[in-house]
Order: sequence, then C-alpha cells, then structure tokens
Amino acid sequence: MSDLYQYSPLRLTLIVLLAVLTMGGISILWEFRLEAWTMHLFGLPYESDFENAERWRFVLTSTAFSFMSLILPILVLKRLVSNTRQSYRRMQWAHSQTQTLAYYDSLSGLINRRKFMDLLTEWLAASQPVVIFLIDLDHFKPVNDNHGHSVGDSVICEVASRLEDIALEYGAIAARLGGDEFCLLLQADHEVSMLAQIAETVIANLSAPMPEIVKPSGLGATVGISRSTVDATDASTLLHFADTAMYRGKQSGRSTYNFYDPQYELERRALSDLQFALTLAVERQEIVPFYQPIVALPGKQVVGFEILARWIKADGSVVMPGDFIPVLEDLGLLAAVTRSLLAQACAASRQWRGDYRLSLNISAAMIIDECFPNALLAQLQQLDFPCSRLELEITEEALVGNLDAARRNLSKLQAHGITVSLDDFGTGYSGLYHLTRLAIDKIKIDRSFFEPGAINHLPMVEAILGMARSLNMQVTAEGIEEFHLPHLPEWLARNGCHFAQGYLFGRPQASAQALASTCNRPSGALAVSALQGSR
Repeated sequence: MSDLYQYSPLRLTLIVLLAVLTMGGISILWEFRLEAWTMHLFGLPYESDFENAERWRFVLTSTAFSFMSLILPILVLKRLVSNTRQSYRRMQWAHSQTQTLAYYDSLSGLINRRKFMDLLTEWLAASQPVVIFLIDLDHFKPVNDNHGHSVGDSVICEVASRLEDIALEYGAIAARLGGDEFCLLLQADHEVSMLAQIAETVIANLSAPMPEIVKPSGLGATVGISRSTVDATDASTLLHFADTAMYRGKQSGRSTYNFYDPQYELERRALSDLQFALTLAVERQEIVPFYQPIVALPGKQVVGFEILARWIKADGSVVMPGDFIPVLEDLGLLAAVTRSLLAQACAASRQWRGDYRLSLNISAAMIIDECFPNALLAQLQQLDFPCSRLELEITEEALVGNLDAARRNLSKLQAHGITVSLDDFGTGYSGLYHLTRLAIDKIKIDRSFFEPGAINHLPMVEAILGMARSLNMQVTAEGIEEFHLPHLPEWLARNGCHFAQGYLFGRPQASAQALASTCNRPSGALAVSALQGSR
C-alpha cells in the first residue's frame, strides 16, 4: 500500500514523457529501418520512394495518438492513487482511534483495565518487582446523585489529573479500571514506609476540595496495596489481593490504606462461607425458636416465653444468635427470620397447655418500616394467634434512628392489644426520654444490674422499680441466675417487680422440651428441672 505513495505528480509526468519518447523512437525506427526489412521478410511489396516528410508525419501522428491514448488512463490512475491514499490515511486514523479506545479510557485519558493488565502481566513475566495501589473513591455516588453526572464526570477527570501528577512524581503509571476505581502501578521495590507515604499522598490529594463541587461532599479515597515481592506473582491474583486490602479499608471507616494481609483474606472467606451457609439455613428453616420461660413474681408461675433464635446445623450443633444475627442483618434476612421464628412459635404454642404469652425481639429496621405493623397484624391473623398474647421487645438503639416512625408503628400495634417492652433498660443514654415519648407498656431491667457482686446496683434497681410504679408500667428483671437464690426474687417482688427470667427459672429450650414442660407442669407451679438444659 505504501508503494502507491511513490507515484507523485512529478513521477507520473516523467513516466508519461518516457512513454512518449519511447513511442517516438519506435516510430522513427519503424519508418526508417524496420518497415522495409519486415516487408521483405514476408515477401510483400514495398515502395521505398516515400518522401521523408511523409515518414516524419507518420512518426508525429503515431506519437501524438500514443500520447493522447495515455492521458485518460493516467488521469484515472492519478485519481485512483489519490483516493487510495486518502482511504489509507483514514484507515490509519481509524486504526489509531481503535488502539486508543482499546487501551485508553475515553473520559479520563488514563490507560484502561486492559492496558493495565497487559503491562502488569508483562512486568511480572519479566520478574520485575511490582506494587499495585488500588484506589476506590469514597462517597462518589452522592456526587452524581446531588450534582448530576456531568459534575461526576468532571470529578473523574480531576481525579485522573491528580493521579497523573502523583504518578509522575513517583515514577508510576496511573490507570482507570472503571467507574470510580483507579490504580497506580509502580515498577519498584520500595520500603513499606515509602509505599505508605505514596498511599497517604493519594488519600490527601483526592480528599482535597474539588473545584467542581462547591459544598463539602466527603469525597475521599480508600487504597489497597499489594506487592509482587511478598503477595503474588500472578497478575489477576495480585490485583485481587489489592482489592481485598482496599475492601478492608472500606469496612474499617474509609479514607485509609491497607496492605494485603493473608489473615484478613481468610477471615473474609470465612465470612463469605458463613453468609452462604446462613442463606441456605434460612431457606431450609434451620433457624428455629428456643423458649426461655418468664415467671410472675412472687409466685414464680410461668406466664410466657421469650423467643430466642438458634441455628441448628445439619450435624446437630447449635449456633448461638450472637454468632449469626449480625450477619443476617447485613444480608437483609433478619426480618424474614423474625417472621419465620414467630410463625414457628405460634404453631408450637397451639400444643401448649395454657395461654402463655410470647415475647419477641424486633430489629431497628423493622420498627421504623411503615409496612411492618400491617404485615405483623396480617401474619398474626393468618396464624390465628391473639395479639394480646404477643409482646414486642425493642432496644433504645432501634429508636435512635427514627423515633417518629417508631412511635407511629408501635402505637398502631398497641391499639390491637400487642404489648411493647423496652429491653435492656438502664444501659442506654436516653431511656427516660423514650419513656416520655413512647407509650411503653413494660420495661426490662438489663441483666448487668444483677451480675455477681453487683450489690451496689440494687439501689438503682429499686429506683427504676419506683419510677415504673409511678408511670404505671410493668417490669421484668432479666438475668436472674442460680447464684441469686434465694433472696433476689423475693426482694424484687417486695419492691414491685412483676416478672423475672433467667437460668434460675429455666434455660432456653427447644420446642419439644418446652411442650413437655408446659404439659407436665402443675397449674400455678413451676417445674424448674424440666426447663434446665444447655444454653
């Protein structure tokens, strides 16, 4: 293709001139030499008495016709050469654009993920020491939501410019891997302190105010660092390790940096396995209710049960709620599990002898959900369980987020006869405030007031009981254990405590054991031994 460029106008002129001269020379040779010889060779008559003028006229005529016969093809050829040259240039430009799009990010101008991975693979194959700084912007989504995508694009370009300056300073290459994720690729084996300095520079520069955003936006950066010399020599693995280190920073508060830590990777994989197992457990209804008795004081008759979640694994082992409830909440499955526990407990209660009450803890997200009251009332109606036998326990943490929504929802449930109890009372910072703002029916004194040796807490318990009497509220004391026997239950009853629960009165039991205890218990008495199993 490049040979066509050799046919410049000058060269074409020379070619035409050469062709005309050649044709003229052949015509002269023919007229003055070759014609007579050829005619004699074939035995044809030949008149040699032509005048030279006639011969020259033939030469000029044939040469002129030859010249004119070359003009049109030459013009066409020239046009074709010009068009071909233009097409070739366009093809070269298109190829250049394709290469740019293939290896460079169109918005920021930085190399893209493909080019980044090619460079990383090439350097690792050459046994070059490589360090990856994986950078993810903090709070970038609100920038797009509040200011529009055009401002978001401008922020991306500004971030790219700042990273290029940092890359130039430290001899690195900046890349945009996609979205708000960037990277610095460093071909060096620096000390940890030097790498930390680079990471701090990145965080400081990207956290500085952006000219595109007038108001403070909280925009910042979290950095994950992986090194080929200590972490991995495979490109994909090394990038994954940097991502793991970055994710750790996101989990610990953002705007920070972390080096890859194999121990954290193991913990993260264990959490991922736990999340997967819990998701299956919810689908298979392996999370079941255990029942801890609640007794009335001073007679100690069992009047109800608190529903406590237990995860019964396939191997028969029992997992306590503290080990899986936070994970369920992170997965968004806690509400589904709560509904399942209530359904199982209501079904089990139909076999009990007596109208025992059920007490159930409700999460903060459910308390402020506007759909929660109607959904709960519909479930109770479907289960044919009286609202008057259900008690909902809430914590102060559940009220902090949206007190108004909590008040509306709880008032609607109370109107149908459901009891509302404030759990862990005495440990929060604003318990009295919530008592005045919400129509609380019952308070549950936290178990910390009854720990071993906490004799000095009893005056506070006495004050709480006095306050409850003045507010006409019922009180349940939690965490009453075996070592409190015999004086504490009697002391609580004398000071106006209505209910109690704890190991002294029974440990949490599975449904079958709770059924046996309710069927075998004499009316108005408590069979303690039937309720004392493993926690």
